[in-house]
Amino acid sequence: MAVTTIQAVPNPLSDFQKIGHNTYVWTSEAYSAKSPLVLFCAWNAAASKHIAKYITTYRKLFPTSRILMIRCNTPDTLRSQASYAKLQTPALGVVREHVRNGGEVLVHSFSNGGANQLAHFVKLWKREEGTRLPMRAQIMDSSPGLGPWMKAHAAITLSLPRTLLWRIFGGVAVHFFLLLVYLSNMIRREEHRFVVLGRELNDPALFAVETPRVYLYSKADHMVGHDEVEEHADAAARAGFDIRKVRFEASPHVGHIREDEEKYWDAVMDAWKRGGK
Repeated sequence: MAVTTIQAVPNPLSDFQKIGHNTYVWTSEAYSAKSPLVLFCAWNAAASKHIAKYITTYRKLFPTSRILMIRCNTPDTLRSQASYAKLQTPALGVVREHVRNGGEVLVHSFSNGGANQLAHFVKLWKREEGTRLPMRAQIMDSSPGLGPWMKAHAAITLSLPRTLLWRIFGGVAVHFFLLLVYLSNMIRREEHRFVVLGRELNDPALFAVETPRVYLYSKADHMVGHDEVEEHADAAARAGFDIRKVRFEASPHVGHIREDEEKYWDAVMDAWKRGGK
C-alpha cells in the first residue's frame, strides 16, 4: 500500500482542541457515529512536528475519523493510578461516547511513555465500564522495554531542553533523578514501573487476546532493545494474543517510518483490516 503523507502545516496540531491534561481531540467534519476513533498515545516529550507525521497520515487513511491524542512528559511516568484517573477522565468521555454510538477504536502507542498512558487508560476504562477497552486493532511502536538505567537515561536526556545549561548538566541531573527513582522503589519494595507495565500489557483481563496487535520496532533502537520487544511479543503469543512482529533494521527509536514508511503503514492497516473480521 503506497502512503502519501499529507503536507505538514506550520503549526501541525493547531486544529486540535485541548480537553484536559496533555489531552487533545480533532474531529473530521465528516465524522459520524460509525467513523473510526484513533487513540494516539505519544512518546515522552514528543515534539509537535514529529507527532504530525503520524497524525497527517491518519487523516488521509481515515478521512472521517476522530483522533484523540494523549501526550506524555517524564513526570507522567511517575503518577499513581489515582492521579491518572482524574487526568484521563476527559479522554474517557470521548472514547465512551464513541463506543456507545457503535464506533470502532484503533489504539496506537509509542515507546514506554505512550504504553504507560495506555495501560493506565485501560485500567480506568475497566474500573468505570466494567469491561476491557474495545479495540479493533492495537499498534505498539518501540515498546515495551524494561527501562534499564542507561537506556532510561538516554530516553530522558533526549527529552530535555536544548539549552546550553541542560547540555552541560542535564546528563548528571538525569542520573540523579534515576537514582531517586531507584531508591524510592527499593524503600517501598516496589518493582520498576516498566516491569509492571510489561505484565499489564499482556494481561488478558485488561487487553483482549483476539485484538490484532502489531509490534513495530528496530534492531538499531538504543532506548528499547529489539530483544526486549521480541521477548514481550513472544510472551504475548504464548498467552494467546494475536500478534505480529514487524522489525526494522536501521531506524532509531520511534523513527521507523523514516526507514520504510510503506512497510510501517501497511502493518497498521493490516491489523485494522484483520480486526474487522
